[in-house]
Amino acid sequence: KFMGFVVGSPSPRWLLLALATLPRAVISQFAYTPTPAGMVLSHCVHEIPSGARVEEANDGSLLISTPPSMAILVIPPCDNHNGTYPTVVGHPRSMKTPGDAEVNLPADYDGWLQYTAYHDTEGFDSFIGKFTVPDNPKRHPHILYLFTGLQNIDWIPKVDAEPSEAFDIIQPVIQYPADWGEDHWSVKSWYVTLKAGALHSREVPCKTGDVVLGVMNRTGAESWVISSTVQSSGKTTSQTVSNKRLVSQPWAYTTLECYGCRDCSTYPKAPVNFTDMTLTTGNGPVRSFAWEKNPKPQPDQKCNENVHIQDQTSVLYTFQ
Repeated sequence: KFMGFVVGSPSPRWLLLALATLPRAVISQFAYTPTPAGMVLSHCVHEIPSGARVEEANDGSLLISTPPSMAILVIPPCDNHNGTYPTVVGHPRSMKTPGDAEVNLPADYDGWLQYTAYHDTEGFDSFIGKFTVPDNPKRHPHILYLFTGLQNIDWIPKVDAEPSEAFDIIQPVIQYPADWGEDHWSVKSWYVTLKAGALHSREVPCKTGDVVLGVMNRTGAESWVISSTVQSSGKTTSQTVSNKRLVSQPWAYTTLECYGCRDCSTYPKAPVNFTDMTLTTGNGPVRSFAWEKNPKPQPDQKCNENVHIQDQTSVLYTFQ
């Protein structure tokens, strides 16, 4: 699933993977893929091995050190034809799937449908928390996400215009359905940026009743590790990212996000609990703060999805 060049390998010869430039006709209204940070040009969404290290070069390309050999893969800046097609957009350009004739919700019922936010001008050094995996929805959405995340600016998909300034988000994310099976949940660690697109670590399966530990930890002035661990299996999927924008991540979120929600039965019945959440800055733990509920709410809510702020350590998402 890589689109780039391997410039190092354990073998005597370097392995070169040619990257063909996509023709303009291919990059159309149908060429966007949902991610936990909005819709991203499909050819700019990349899976990387768990444990990979990501560094942004001056030209916006990404240098990926891939385990176990730590060979270096180069992912060039996202080809958006000189801005003709935004790399990241808030609303799906096309989400048509089989069975769309049965859709009861508006076609644009998507994005961050419920969320909480907290801003600290100093910026954070870590965000750690747990979230539960609910039951399987009765009907399949195209994709349902729940996550904690940190951003460098306060940009919310769909309700805000496409970001015009440098943007990134780091986030451990559970999703339904999983890539590997329609009736399963999984977890990935994500990093989304305007220049190169979106990177996610290889998914780890999880199941109803599991608890996922999501970790975002600063490892240097410009670097972070994002990891997601399924506590029942002990399996972790992670990536470490580095670029200048990561010096300051002052926006923290918990989020329910959906794309291709066909009707209200594309939600689970059981709630999702975000618990044991902690935020730290350079001065240590943030001891007293308050989440804000839906500062920029999605318009015209149709279902019963809701977020309940228990306290600074605990947030509950309900669907019925």
